[in-house]
Amino acid sequence: MRPAWWRPPRSDRLSRERDGKRMLTTTTQRSIDVSGIPVGYHVAGEGPGPELVLIHGGTGHPETSFATLLEHFTQHRSAIVPGYSGSSLTPLPEGEVDVDMLVDQVAGVVEAAARGPVDLFGISTGAVVAAALAGKRPELVRRMVVLGGFVHYRRPWQRLLMRTWLRLAELDPDAFAEFTLLHVVSDTFIDSMSASERLRLRSGLMPSEGLIALLELINRLDISDYVRKIECPTLVLGMRQDQLVPVRYAREFRDAIPGSDYVELDCGHAAAMEKPDELIMTIEKFLA
Repeated sequence: MRPAWWRPPRSDRLSRERDGKRMLTTTTQRSIDVSGIPVGYHVAGEGPGPELVLIHGGTGHPETSFATLLEHFTQHRSAIVPGYSGSSLTPLPEGEVDVDMLVDQVAGVVEAAARGPVDLFGISTGAVVAAALAGKRPELVRRMVVLGGFVHYRRPWQRLLMRTWLRLAELDPDAFAEFTLLHVVSDTFIDSMSASERLRLRSGLMPSEGLIALLELINRLDISDYVRKIECPTLVLGMRQDQLVPVRYAREFRDAIPGSDYVELDCGHAAAMEKPDELIMTIEKFLA
């Protein structure tokens, strides 16, 4: 008899547009129980391993955050995209979300879907979860790339940003989405977009119960105890035009992870959107 949380695998498509054409990557959606919560994840591609696990950020979605990368990497390897609590794939718990919960959810997906130690790629909050996973469960991780991550959220600038963000969610959802858009991509990238492209991106940044829960988690985050335990080769990526996680926090992240390498990209926080080819080349070179 199957447990109540079980959902049958289904085919799905992660898509993006390029030069007016929609590019499609076929995935299979699955679910696994972790501490009573059904954790959803996508699996795509085939290859000899190790699998590439891609962990989305707090304002991202497992279905859309990695479409560009999946199109490339699934040509020669398997990829796993977990959706932790607060995402569209996995419900929130009864109480607060904490980083150990998210780490355990991703670890559960890795143990269920991978053949052995995996390569990790995490963005933003997903970078924090990836780093905490590598520190807490080093046997699960072969190599790791983290983009737009941070060790903690205690700086006055960070606190002020989060207070403003959460207040806008209460008072004006449209202003919240616009404020988020101004921070997740660079000013030059916004200026290069058409009105319809800006509207489409903005519509995906409206506040939701899951997003608010993750923002409240970020406000409490501190993974200092985990990062010093990281053993796997790690590449930290900072973005020079990042207005959500300024590049100095990426440099602090690098300094906190023993023996880590560091590369800066000249773009905003959403590097997969602004500099997809450069990002793919950088990841592939490090994971080779």
